[in-house]
Amino acid sequence: MASLGQDLKKQRESRNISIDEMASSTKIVGRYLEALEQDRFDAMPGGFFVMGILRTYVRYVGLDENEFVEKYRAAGVLDEPAKGKAPAPRVTPDAAEKRKIKPWIVAGVIILIVIAVLAILSRSRRPRATPPVAKPAATLAQTHPRTETRPAVEKPAPALEKPAPPPAKEEWKGLTMDITFQAETWLQIYSDGTLKIYGLFQPDEKAKVQADKEILIAVIGNAGGMTFLLNGQPGKILGRTGEVLNNVRIGVDNLKDFLRGKEPPGPSN
Repeated sequence: MASLGQDLKKQRESRNISIDEMASSTKIVGRYLEALEQDRFDAMPGGFFVMGILRTYVRYVGLDENEFVEKYRAAGVLDEPAKGKAPAPRVTPDAAEKRKIKPWIVAGVIILIVIAVLAILSRSRRPRATPPVAKPAATLAQTHPRTETRPAVEKPAPALEKPAPPPAKEEWKGLTMDITFQAETWLQIYSDGTLKIYGLFQPDEKAKVQADKEILIAVIGNAGGMTFLLNGQPGKILGRTGEVLNNVRIGVDNLKDFLRGKEPPGPSN
C-alpha cells in the first residue's frame, strides 16, 4: 500500500511541483495531499472525497487517472459509486417502525377536523345584528335663533408710494481699449501719462486699458498681431505683421481716425 502514495510523490517531485503549488492551483488543502502521499486515509474525508482528491492529484501531475484509480481500487481502498447514481440510504427496522403512522394519531386528526367544521357552521347560522338607526340631527334654524348680521365695511388700503427711479448712469466720456492678440506681440501702453500695459503677449490673450483723455501706444512689436475695440467699436489694423510702431496716440479728439474704415495714421514723434 505504501508504494502507491510513494509513487505519486515521486511523480510529483520529478516534475518539480511543490505541495503548496498544487494546493494553490487545485484548491485542495495541503495536508490532504500529503496524507494521500503517505497513504494515511484516516486523515482525509470520506471515500468519495478521497476519489476526487486522487483524480485531481493524478490529473495535475499529468498521469493517467484511470490507471491509478484502478490501482487504488484493486488495493481495496476506494469504493467509487456508479456515475450519476447516489448510494441508497439504509433503513433499519427500528427506523421503519418509527415511520409508520399510528392509528390513534389519524383518529385524533379526524376529530379535530370535525370540531373545526362544526364551529364554522355554528358561526354562519347566527343572526346578524342590525345597526341602530341614527336620529336626524336638529336643523341649524331650530337650535339657534336667527340673527341678522351686517357685513363690515372694509377701509381702503393706503396707496403705496412708488420708489424713486435709480439715478441715471453718467455716460463714459473717456477712452476704453479692449485688445485681443492673434500672434506674439510686444506692447507698451500709457494711460494719461501712466504706464498701464507692458510685456510680451501670446495668441488668444486679452488686455484692457482706459483713459480720460489719451492712450499712448509707446511700442508695438508686431503691429499686425492684434485687434482692438475703441469704446466698443472695431478699431483698424495699425500695421503689417512684424512691423514695429512707436508713439501711436489715440485721444478723445481723434478717436474716429482709429476706427475701422479709416486709413491708419503714421507714428508720431
